[in-house]
Amino acid sequence: MAEIQSTPDMEYDEPPRSRTRRRLVFFAAAVLVLLALVFTPPLLNVNRLRRRFATSMSQSLGRPVHLDKVTLHLLPIPGFTLENLVVSEDPAFGYEPVIRAQQVEATLRVSSLWRRQVEFSTIRFMEVDGNHPSLNIVRNAQGRWNLQEILVQAAHVNTAPTGQRRAGADPRFPYIEATGARINLKLGEEKMPFSLTDADFALWLPSPQQWHVRLQGIPARTDTNASDTGVIRLEGTLDRAAKFVDVPLNLTASWAHAQMGEASILVTGEDAGWRGTVDMGATLTGRLGSASLTTDIHLTDLRRADFVPVKLLDVSAHCTATADAMIVTLVQAACTMPTSGSQPIVVSSSSLDLQRPDQSAAGIEINAVPLAWALDWTRLFSQRVPADLQPEGKIDGHIQRAAGRAASPWTGDLRATLLPSVSTESSAHPAASSVPTIFNGRMTTATVYPRGTAALSLQLQPTVLRLGTGSQVTLAGEADTSGYMLHLYGNASAMQVKALAKILPPLGDGLDTILPPGKAVADVMHDVSLSCSRPWGGTPRCGSSAADVPSKKLRARKRR
Repeated sequence: MAEIQSTPDMEYDEPPRSRTRRRLVFFAAAVLVLLALVFTPPLLNVNRLRRRFATSMSQSLGRPVHLDKVTLHLLPIPGFTLENLVVSEDPAFGYEPVIRAQQVEATLRVSSLWRRQVEFSTIRFMEVDGNHPSLNIVRNAQGRWNLQEILVQAAHVNTAPTGQRRAGADPRFPYIEATGARINLKLGEEKMPFSLTDADFALWLPSPQQWHVRLQGIPARTDTNASDTGVIRLEGTLDRAAKFVDVPLNLTASWAHAQMGEASILVTGEDAGWRGTVDMGATLTGRLGSASLTTDIHLTDLRRADFVPVKLLDVSAHCTATADAMIVTLVQAACTMPTSGSQPIVVSSSSLDLQRPDQSAAGIEINAVPLAWALDWTRLFSQRVPADLQPEGKIDGHIQRAAGRAASPWTGDLRATLLPSVSTESSAHPAASSVPTIFNGRMTTATVYPRGTAALSLQLQPTVLRLGTGSQVTLAGEADTSGYMLHLYGNASAMQVKALAKILPPLGDGLDTILPPGKAVADVMHDVSLSCSRPWGGTPRCGSSAADVPSKKLRARKRR
């Protein structure tokens, strides 16, 4: 008889005894689960848990906590659903709740049930049917923040790290997160228009003395329709401390991909007329009462909204300061903006109150800034500046504003040096192109209030310009919110005046109608006295304030 050999591929039916054993195991497990539920009263007494939850949270936060309903769920993970959670505010900061959420999901640490404790592994604040979890950050008239007492209160509660595997004497801190939340800012009873929407938030305890926080959201302003405002991200650590001012922190924040026009609407409430992309990054390290702040700002494809210039600008600035979060003030703040030269432009303030920045003292230092770089900025304001004009020279000066009342005036000095001189292209004056032209100018500013509206007035003091051999003219002018006017008088040829107008386009409009016509007299020296004006957005106009009589004829008449 042939033997039947077994092979690994052959299958056999499971013996009835094995099937019975497996069923008994499943049945026994189900019985154990039921027994656990029976002998764990807290899980069944949900109303009692609602009171325990509210009491425990109130003790942790130092604020009254209210819950409408608590629902137990076993699948997929045992936990509770808390409905209409409200954390009340301290009356010193108003009566609007600090935290409000329509639904909160709290997931249990199952192992804690056997020790007759209730520990949560995660607490999730959720958006439900368009109802967003909300957090109000308030600073009252006495300069106190509503969150400072909550943080100090939490610092006195002993908790174990969130990621600790085994339970200990102290309960483990849960992983707290929120999705689709809204964060509002209030000064006293007044809710500011600034908020953070669609915010995702996470908080956990990596070590017994340190919280880790992560936040991402879209900045918004409620009194405008600003959109495309970019994304704000923040991440870092906060350590425990007995006093709020002494809380150690290490935070990194960024504001990415915001459009300039929308960003200006967000900050000021109005479109400032600039276009481009804003990217910012900041780090804050130290203590809340005195932290080192470093900020980097990048503006890409910067331009005015009126037109697209031939060349867009990319601008960067690096800022440092000591920040006091308690009084919202920056001390020894300084920003450096690189130029195409060897020296940056420096903007500084010894004390900058972020709530009243227009009342803080500030200064601007300008050292050896290349004229060509400054001219690139002027091309953002006017299409009439020649693209091929690249003068060699520099600008130096200092402008400052004193602390005091709002809209304090800016005053200071600017001096521009141009090398070589403006070329007259005149064979009669071959040495003109080698003579330096020096702009010794003084700029002062003043603030006036016509009909209750603040307006800035800029005055260019009479400035001597040497345009070549035998030529000297004086340039003066003023500008305000309505327009500008430039005055030019002295001795120059028509060709020299036109060459000057290539560098100063506001002088170029209408010159052909007031300068002597014809090439024959283009290089003849004349007594020049003209004024050019233009209302912003209007038509420029130049006119002669005295007859341009050739100097030779004037001298001949005097001899007679």
